Amino acid sequence: MSEAPFYLQLRDQLVMLIKTGELPASSRLPAERELAERFSTTRVTLRQALAQLESEGQIYRSNRRGWFVSPARLNYEPVKDVSFTRYVTAQGRTPMTQVLGFEHATASASVAAALELAPGDPVYCLRRRRYVDERLVLVERIWLNAQYLPDLEKERFDRSLWQLFAKNYGIELTDKSISIIPTALTGEFADALEVNSGCPGLHITRISKTTAGQVVEYDEEYWLHDVLAISVSSR
Repeated sequence: MSEAPFYLQLRDQLVMLIKTGELPASSRLPAERELAERFSTTRVTLRQALAQLESEGQIYRSNRRGWFVSPARLNYEPVKDVSFTRYVTAQGRTPMTQVLGFEHATASASVAAALELAPGDPVYCLRRRRYVDERLVLVERIWLNAQYLPDLEKERFDRSLWQLFAKNYGIELTDKSISIIPTALTGEFADALEVNSGCPGLHITRISKTTAGQVVEYDEEYWLHDVLAISVSSR
């Protein structure tokens, strides 16, 4: 049996450094030149090994800052009614939200279908970025049915929307339909996440309704691929 290509052998050596703690979670890898010299290889072969580790979610690249060891994945249970802030905090991590924009808009055909409106009906569009332990992990575009949320522009959006709706509008979102699809991050979403176009990611969409069946929220989330471990319990 022939030996594995050298870039895979190099990948295994780097994984061992991660497992033993020589390269701890969230730490920056040494410069490519230093790594190539340490393992007596070319930069081309090293980059193959790094690309392999990136595809596996072992490391990630931050534009202009280099390579970093991926931290432990967040456990995400889509069937549970828990906000981003609560489930991140519950796992001992630190969440942060950055509001990118809020505007009055009209529903496109796809947004109208999701919110059970007619194309052209008034909606709100909220764009945010979310961080875990200061690492940018997702960007979201949230479409909201304006008829249920008058004067929403006066509110703050750097906190849980679900709590805002319950406290200020008496709206409880109890029925959610969720879709999770692997994707390539491109265009405005790659730019917002500060990654190269084509970087792997997850596209999560969520349609949220009240108990009475009123569709209030259509959320489009784009996650980096190495952030979540998705689990579902049947109990």
